[in-house]
Amino acid sequence: MYSVAIDGPAGAGKSKITTLLAQKLGWNYLDTGALYRAITVKMLDMGVDTHDPKAIAKACESIKINVKYIDGKQHTFANEEDVTPRLRTQQISNTSAQISPVKEVRANVKKLQRDLAKSQNIIVEGRDIGTVVLPESKNKFFLTASVDVRTERRAKQLEESGHIADRVAIRKEIEERDRLDSTRKLSPLTLAHDAILIDTSNLNENQVITAILSQMKFAPNSKKSTVQEPELGK
Repeated sequence: MYSVAIDGPAGAGKSKITTLLAQKLGWNYLDTGALYRAITVKMLDMGVDTHDPKAIAKACESIKINVKYIDGKQHTFANEEDVTPRLRTQQISNTSAQISPVKEVRANVKKLQRDLAKSQNIIVEGRDIGTVVLPESKNKFFLTASVDVRTERRAKQLEESGHIADRVAIRKEIEERDRLDSTRKLSPLTLAHDAILIDTSNLNENQVITAILSQMKFAPNSKKSTVQEPELGK
């Protein structure tokens, strides 16, 4: 099977680019941030102390995450509930940053990511995909952008989903998330040695897609793969 690993900090445009690239190739995509957010939703529902790593680890044992593709879009389920509409609030963003570094949480999500990548051609986006989840992928990209640009993107995303966007708070949250992601001991956000860096600050979506497609390698990740190289540009 073929895979594309797309990493980068919050607000770099990973989710949108991943979705568009999947449509272009006719593949599925996986927003791994949604998996952590889904776990967060359930933990808040359960009243878990999200500042207590032991409580988080224990609660994770009773939370089953799954993904289904409905009309070409990813829907994320937690204990059989489709929690997709609940994932993009500021509270979930902030709390997800607290639970995602916990070893048991990452192990839960990592297994699902790898299982999905083994069963289909897929584009996976996150923060440790090229370095930890799919290190064998032949197609690794790291998207980034300035803090100002990422703040505005996240604000518009919230507004489009009907939420109020406090840009000052969003910027602080992004800066704190950058700090946590890059300094955590387990699977920190870092550029894989063989990943291609793309700064999206001054690029539109079509330009980013073009940049990725022009540098993709379609060598299968397994010698046993019989997948044909997809035709691009259609």
